[in-house]
Formats: sequence, C-alpha cells, structure tokens
Amino acid sequence: MSRILLIGVTCVCAALAAPPAPQTTSSSAGFAYIGTLDHKLLIFDENKEEIVGEIPLGGVPRVTALSPDQTKLHILTTQMDVETVDLPARKMITHFSLSDEKSRPRVARSGGTSIAVDPGGRYLYATLRVSVRETDYYRMEPAQFVVIDLQDKKIAKTFSFPKDMDQGFGFAASYKISPDGKLLYVFQEDVLVFDLATFTQIDRIEMAKPEFPGASPYHLNPADDPYNNGEVVTSVFTAVDPIVHKGTIGLASLNLKTHKADFKPIGPALPSMGFLISPDHKRGYSLMFNGTGGNRETEWWVWDIPGHKVIRKEPFEGRPTFRFGMSGDGKKLYIYGAGPTLEVFDAETLKSRKVLYLNKDTTTNLVTLASN
Repeated sequence: MSRILLIGVTCVCAALAAPPAPQTTSSSAGFAYIGTLDHKLLIFDENKEEIVGEIPLGGVPRVTALSPDQTKLHILTTQMDVETVDLPARKMITHFSLSDEKSRPRVARSGGTSIAVDPGGRYLYATLRVSVRETDYYRMEPAQFVVIDLQDKKIAKTFSFPKDMDQGFGFAASYKISPDGKLLYVFQEDVLVFDLATFTQIDRIEMAKPEFPGASPYHLNPADDPYNNGEVVTSVFTAVDPIVHKGTIGLASLNLKTHKADFKPIGPALPSMGFLISPDHKRGYSLMFNGTGGNRETEWWVWDIPGHKVIRKEPFEGRPTFRFGMSGDGKKLYIYGAGPTLEVFDAETLKSRKVLYLNKDTTTNLVTLASN
C-alpha cells in the first residue's frame, strides 16, 4: 500500500539535526581511498595531503561500497570480480569472480552503478545483466537483482524484476539497506521498499510535494556519507515547478525505520555539479557553473543551511568534467576525476591548497571515513 508522506509547515521550518557519528572500529580515520586504472587503490593521508601508500588489486576498480563499520571496502571491478580490502591492514583479503566460462554479468545500465552492503557485512546487493556466449552469438539475459555472498564467494540468490520494471530500476537509482538487513530501499522518483528475502515490493513512499502549487515530487538521491548512522538518510533533493520550470533545492531526511520524512528548502536550483553537506549539517558546498565550453565559469558556493542562504562564492578554474568530494572532518574539499590529478581546497577559504599528480587516471569515487 502506498504511503504518502505529508510534510507540514512545522517540518519545513524545522532544522535538521546533525546525525550521530556511526559506530566504527576503523583505525583508518584521516585517510581517503580512490581506485585507479592500473589496478590499485591509492591511500591518501588527509592531514599530510599526500599519497602515502597503495593497495594492489586484481582488476580495475569500478564501484565501491564501504562496510558499516568502515573497516572494509568492497569493490566491483570492470571484469566483474568482487574484491574486499581490509583498510586498517591495507591489503586485499578476498577476490572472486562473478563470471564463468560461458557467461559474464554486467552492471545493468538502467540500474545505475549502485551496490549496497547489508549491516552484517556478509552480503552485497546489485542489479546485473548476464551476457551468455552461445555457439555463434551472445545472448543478453533480462536484468536481475542479485545477492552476492561475500563469505561463500558466490551469487547466493537471483531475483527477476516485476513485469513493469523488466529493465531493472530507474537509471542511477541508489540503494540503502534497513538497519535490520531485511529491507531494500531504492531511491529514484519515489522510494521503493522491497523485502530482501523474497524481492517483493511491500511499499512505495511517494515523496511529498513542496509547499507551493503544481510542484513536481522531489528526487531524493542519497550520496555516500561516512556519518550516516544506518537509520536516517539525509540528502539534497530538487523540486521543479512544471509550469515555469523553476527549480528549488533543499535538504530532506528519511528515517528508514519509521518512514518519516523532514523537508527543508534551501534556495533556487541553479546549474550545479553536485552538493555536499558538512558533518554537522550546518554548511553545504556546491559547484556552480555558467556558460559552456571554454567560456564556462565555475564557482564554489557555500550555503548556510539553517539560514537558507548562500554566504560565500569563490571562482576557480574548472575542468571539462570532474567530481568533487569532502574530507572526513569536513575541513577540505577535493576536485578529481577526468585526469590524473587530485586538487585540495580549504573549505573555509575555498582556496586551492595543493595539487597532487597521481600519474594515473582515477576510476572510482573518493571514499572518506568519519573522523574519530
């Protein structure tokens, strides 16, 4: 049965509290990790602002998922191998392939590139399509939702998608697992809730419309957050007025236990390349751009989230394509991707502190850990 999340004026005006720090036994806080094209996971010391080590991998890393205790990083490679790295020990501890002599799975395009790990750390969840080699041709199987057993090193279960979503979930859908490991939350236009034991949809959380007439539902797309306690997902959303197509960005929080949501508009949705939230949820950072090609102008914007306003802007020399991230303590910002460099910015001054030349292209997101 669908559940409409009704968000009143009191929720709109209420500030979102900072999330409690996750329970972690990691001794790797202060380090960040990024995969590279030459089969390695680089170790970046956030205090020294230097690459201080590398962990050899079996393949080219593509997608990553951090374990709930932040001690292990699970990696899906371009060859569809699953590799697990022990971060404190700085070594790969397991490696196994999802392919066999006749078939090779691929991450389904319609399912995005998301993988999720259960709270117990044993299972990975992903959407895959299998390419089967016949005598004189290759046959593509329909998309399937798979449960990968990290302990037994194999695909433990496969589930077919319902007929109305035979291509998998929507493009770039994000996954979260409930704290008890029983439910899968799929974040797309709405939030779909599946029973992981049977892969049966048991709920659809329709994202409530903002407090102005005619607005479309907002899209909650949770990014990786080392301070996520496993119970509450907090992320930026965008709502668009279908009449004049005026967008609004805001901050939304969804409790995975109670399905209660809080909605808080921040400001107009201008062309941007992402949005990051500080660990205390008091500051937001976005990369804004104007123009195209060689004439494009790029700026850092700092948002006062409780005050609903932009408090600082700083131009910088952008690149054609790139990603950006934030240090575990929220004091530094990073620009990387589309090249072999990692640039460090001071989150307070928005000035470049250092450019690191990695001499190899990066292939994954930058994984940071919560500060102790």
